[in-house]
Amino acid sequence: MEPIDVIWLKKDIRLHDHGPLSIIAQSSPRQCIVLYLYEPDQLCEKTVHGSHIEFINEGLVDLDKRLSGNNCPSIGCKSIYQYTFQCITVCYAGAAFTLQSIHKQRPIHQILCHLETGHLKSFARDNAVRRWCRANQVAIQELDQTGVTRCLSNRDDFTKNFQRFIDQPLWETPTKWQLDKLRQSRLITPGQGQINLYGACATPLKPSQIHQIPEEHKNDRNERQYGGETSARSMFESFLTQRACNYSSGISSPITSWTSCSRLSPYLTWGNISLRYVIVMTRRKQAELREFKKETRGASPSPWLRSLASFQSRIHWRSHFMQKLESQPSIEEQDQCLAFSHLRRQPGDFNPDYFDAWCQGRTGFPFVDACMRCLLNCGWINFRMRAMLVSFATYNLWLDWKVIAPHLARLFLDYEPGIHYPQLQMQAGTTGINTMRVYNVTKQGKDQDPQGVFIRKYVPELKNVPNEYIHEPYNMPASLQKTCGVLIDKSKQRKSADGLNGFVQSDPKDSTKAALVECLHYPYPIVDEKSSAKAAKDKLSAVRKQQATKDEAKKVYLKHGSRRFRNEDRNGAAPNTSSGSMKRVKVDNTQKSLLSSWKSSQSQVSVDKVDGEEDSDAKDEHSEDEVDSILEAEMPQKIGGGVSMEPQSSVQTSPFSPKKKHMIESFFVKRGEQDGKATISNDVGWDCKACTYHNDKPFALACSICGSLRD
Repeated sequence: MEPIDVIWLKKDIRLHDHGPLSIIAQSSPRQCIVLYLYEPDQLCEKTVHGSHIEFINEGLVDLDKRLSGNNCPSIGCKSIYQYTFQCITVCYAGAAFTLQSIHKQRPIHQILCHLETGHLKSFARDNAVRRWCRANQVAIQELDQTGVTRCLSNRDDFTKNFQRFIDQPLWETPTKWQLDKLRQSRLITPGQGQINLYGACATPLKPSQIHQIPEEHKNDRNERQYGGETSARSMFESFLTQRACNYSSGISSPITSWTSCSRLSPYLTWGNISLRYVIVMTRRKQAELREFKKETRGASPSPWLRSLASFQSRIHWRSHFMQKLESQPSIEEQDQCLAFSHLRRQPGDFNPDYFDAWCQGRTGFPFVDACMRCLLNCGWINFRMRAMLVSFATYNLWLDWKVIAPHLARLFLDYEPGIHYPQLQMQAGTTGINTMRVYNVTKQGKDQDPQGVFIRKYVPELKNVPNEYIHEPYNMPASLQKTCGVLIDKSKQRKSADGLNGFVQSDPKDSTKAALVECLHYPYPIVDEKSSAKAAKDKLSAVRKQQATKDEAKKVYLKHGSRRFRNEDRNGAAPNTSSGSMKRVKVDNTQKSLLSSWKSSQSQVSVDKVDGEEDSDAKDEHSEDEVDSILEAEMPQKIGGGVSMEPQSSVQTSPFSPKKKHMIESFFVKRGEQDGKATISNDVGWDCKACTYHNDKPFALACSICGSLRD
């Protein structure tokens, strides 16, 4: 029998920039089979959720229609399970078992697939397939699709390898003629009967049919994004043509981020859109904007170029974190800096009531609860809110990051192991090379949702609470609680997520049943925010100060720290954030105020303030926010790795108008901060050496993405 090729689909369910499909369509003379597997050993992972399966199925149907030349309108969520696969062979079985079954019926010449950076079970699966290939003398090609390098011993070559990957041309998308020819002569389709496989699926497999998923995790999320390459490319097009201009200004708030963020993360995770395609098309858009700006002599709207540069930085940052898990898969199960391994794991540390309240969005902190319930309903929320949820769980509730990891993975429609585990450890403070990020969740709510719009949407118990109390409803007088129809009683906390009804007397003098008013219960805060945060920070600080921790942190940096912008005289040393003596940095706002940052940059002393504490001299003729806004608006913008979008002049000139420069200088003089030597910096930003993100606020002490202190 003639040998065949196998295209093994994993997290690459698309047609564009797809190496295996492009190779088979253009050059291979052999028959082939396009294979997707619902793998029981992967589906039994505690991170799997029904919404993930639904999203995958939508992508499979979309790709099968593209391969089969079916141009009918997009199929809705309820009808994909009536769709019969025409081109993709789908099985509910293990990878090595299915390949062996194919090999017995038709010898396999080669397996073509994409490299996947997944959890430990997917690593084990990949190793098992490679062993099977060696034993059966079958060639396997694993093509790169994320810029992540397998078997990279340290970070010295990551940036160079990533850039080499990005600079490669996109794989050619098979043409209609090539696909027609492939189907007619070489593609082994499910209905032909040439190969009989165990667990073959004629239609997509419903989550309810997958025995490995617990019943409580088989449900879908009501308002999640729809999967598939068609949806992915439509989303990306709307971002590049309409929404990207507000990216930089709108990514922090859960209100504005729904439209200002690219919303591509689920499609990148499950391979409905190619990372390289996103980068290439974004660069093309940037070039168009620069050309337009040149032709119109600066008339191009500046938010576009700035926002796209910020977006490109985060794309690089995505692969940067995935490389960490690829280089050290054990990050999924153990702390990067082993000196922190005992924290949150002592007898009595885990409080199941705290964990349940956090999972359900019933902590008594409205902004935290709104974010969690949003995830339960939609499967997505912006990065800053995710970081806040982890910070609250690991610091205020003192929960182990390994305990909360599966719950969040099931919530995130865009669950990517390579981002998930390194980020959890970074937010929990166990990497050894990043600053502690302890969010003041009440202040975060006031900053990001000042009118309580987001809270009222996802915490309907508080819909009638006035703005004055929306972020701290436990401060409402009892009489106002009755008026608002919500009862906040510490002695009557509820564990369910639906706000059970209760009754209170509308008139204390009237004890009749008619005087009872129905109210919704909302829990009293389950912890004291400030004291719980302080206790947690003290525990981590004590560990960070130990010499053994510093030594371990240096090893972590040498393995995982970014080399992209390392100083020549650094000689591989770890950044200052690995030092146990480094004090806490306030991270409540997207950026620290200009005044406090300027103070610290002059004295080189870290800030050690209580989260949310205001400066006593904040009331002046020119506010800090006003000066910050001038700096942000007037500083020249930069692209990704620090290349200015503006033509560079040999003469250094101030980026501010004389009037605004005088305003900024007078701002410092009135506070007694100017000593005759200090000057307004013309710096236009700096690059974080830990995560490579370009921070565009020049006076920032800490990276707004990873929290690492500035060198």
